Amino acid sequence: MKLFNEVIKNNLKLMIIYVILGILFTFLGLYATNYFQVIIDSFGNKSITLGMIIFYGMILLITAILGYVDNYPDRKLFNKLYLEFKKQSMKKLKAIDYQEYTKIGTGRLSQQVEEGATAARDALYYFWLKLLRELLPGALISLIFIGKIEIKVLLAVLIGYIFVIVLTNIVLKVLYNLKEKIIINQELLNKHLIRGFMELVVFRTNKKYDVELLKIDEEIKDITKGRTKIKLVHEIFFTAFEILVTIIKIVMLIYAFFFESLTIGEIVVLISLLGKAYEPIAIFNVEYIDYKLNKVSLKRYLEYLDLKDVKNMYEGKLIKHLNGKVTLKNVSFSYGEKPVLRNINLEIKENSKVAFVGETGSGKSTIIKLISGLISPQDGIVEIDGKDLLKLQLDSYYDHLSYLSQDSPIFDGTLKENIVFDKEIADEKIIEVLKLVELEKFYSKLKNGLQTELGEKGILISGGERQRIALARLFFDDSKIIILDEATSAMDNITEEKVMKVITEKLSNKTFIIIAHRLNTIKNVDEIFVLRNGEILSSGTYKYLQTKCEYFKELSLKKK
Repeated sequence: MKLFNEVIKNNLKLMIIYVILGILFTFLGLYATNYFQVIIDSFGNKSITLGMIIFYGMILLITAILGYVDNYPDRKLFNKLYLEFKKQSMKKLKAIDYQEYTKIGTGRLSQQVEEGATAARDALYYFWLKLLRELLPGALISLIFIGKIEIKVLLAVLIGYIFVIVLTNIVLKVLYNLKEKIIINQELLNKHLIRGFMELVVFRTNKKYDVELLKIDEEIKDITKGRTKIKLVHEIFFTAFEILVTIIKIVMLIYAFFFESLTIGEIVVLISLLGKAYEPIAIFNVEYIDYKLNKVSLKRYLEYLDLKDVKNMYEGKLIKHLNGKVTLKNVSFSYGEKPVLRNINLEIKENSKVAFVGETGSGKSTIIKLISGLISPQDGIVEIDGKDLLKLQLDSYYDHLSYLSQDSPIFDGTLKENIVFDKEIADEKIIEVLKLVELEKFYSKLKNGLQTELGEKGILISGGERQRIALARLFFDDSKIIILDEATSAMDNITEEKVMKVITEKLSNKTFIIIAHRLNTIKNVDEIFVLRNGEILSSGTYKYLQTKCEYFKELSLKKK
């Protein structure tokens, strides 16, 4: 499995050391138990020596030291495995097909990732590693020592193993159904929690929180009920296991009483070894049950990791230089059975400024997504500098493309971080750009200047300020194609006009593709494409369309 192979490869050396330490620790612990019989019997027949006591003490001391040393790889692996499995979910986002991504709810996805990373960690750490370093060595070494003392007790232990295996299969069937129901309810609970966190204004003003809390109460009730049942079923198994071990111990003592074939030391050690022989098989069965149950969570996580990727995200011809010419040839696209674009043909010249206008659902955003490589045409070709975008490596294409939506994503960080990210840029240059995007007054009021924290999603600033901060980023990247998808929608008319004029003039050597919120901001672009019902109704300059296209004039009146 690809998920496990990559994580194992990254931690192989540490895992080998961890397994070897475990085997050594288990062997020494059982050897000390077995040697204790020699000590007891030597005291009984007065053949004990100081050397035997020192040797026994050394074994115990080495075992204790190894137990401490073992803590380092143990804790490091436990934490690192979980985080690395979780990291896989982020790596998936780098190449996941955009349409597949849009089908996943954030709440469900976050729960799948959390449950899946935990399940993957537990499968590797608690099952496979524990099996190799503790359970198999512990069971085999215990059985060898028991067989050396009394073969009949060994046979009784092996018969008991069969009983434990049968019981495990019965318990597993009950627990599997319970676990699947719990996971589904946890995903629903997480969905309601996350949307409640994210939509405070909508939920509060529409009084939706009370209804959401009722749903959460039901989900909590079902999850609690399911987990309680799982605990009770687990305890049935442990109780049956304790009864079995107790019966074998009593039978062994009765056998020793009647036949007097065992020494006191052998009886003491056998009782101890019986527990140690069954402890691995009991732990194995519990871990095996959890392993099988975790596969429910792991399956749902793997379903996410196995979602279709964009084929040319990291494959295809590298783009080292871009002129910025964009061509769509006979492009059509549908969402399911709903056609969105029909046979679109257009050309955007390098260093030109074009705009798309049309009513909601006309296909503007779909064209933007096609040019961005987020989706691929079902018919036709999208060309960049005359080359089919499907044959170009998207990761290198994104070095030359900037995309700003009306959401203007601002992350939880400082003003400077949100403008230049990790680039080393002098503060003076950043402040100059803030002036260009009409943020001089905003900046002058900040006590901490460029180090001002903006809050998650820029919650501490207005929508217009968020958009202008996002636009400021354009001055610090090397993109040749700039896409503005209603990126000025939260600004007032005057500010929007000033900002757009400055950006297009200062960055005149770039190709601008604009979806306008208000049509007066695109009066000076080179060409406007008018879309209606997924088709290009007309195209031309603002002045031309005002005189030749009635539909454009209607849009102009609506979008003032």
